[in-house]
Amino acid sequence: MYERILVPTDGSKNAHAAVKEAIALAKVLGSELFIVAVATDQSYNHYGAKFGGEIMDHFREEAAGYLKDAADEAREAGVKASTSFKVGLPKPTIAQVLPEDFDTSLTVIGRSGSHGIGRAIMGATTTYVVQHSDTNVLVVD
Repeated sequence: MYERILVPTDGSKNAHAAVKEAIALAKVLGSELFIVAVATDQSYNHYGAKFGGEIMDHFREEAAGYLKDAADEAREAGVKASTSFKVGLPKPTIAQVLPEDFDTSLTVIGRSGSHGIGRAIMGATTTYVVQHSDTNVLVVD
């Protein structure tokens, strides 16, 4: 049961809570974790400012830090974990693409994720994942 668990993270407090819960669950079940950050490469025009490709390097660099921290935390707990940075639309990527790519059977996700502009751009990712996921979803508060 739940041999391979997907954990999307954006470095937020709620995402870290999901990582911690996934680590605890994986430790009990002997599961492998796939800790992933997803950023979109689409361009957005929002309030006169253009966002997109020019900030992808920033997303990638920021994600490298919190992905490493999550993987280190998992390994310290004795849990096998790998990390990835993926480019795509976060909602369908987390709900459908990544479970298939990593052959996971559970997604552990925080109740809300990024803050500020990320939330304005992406909307309610967790709600989308719960409604459209190809796997079971555990929402962590």
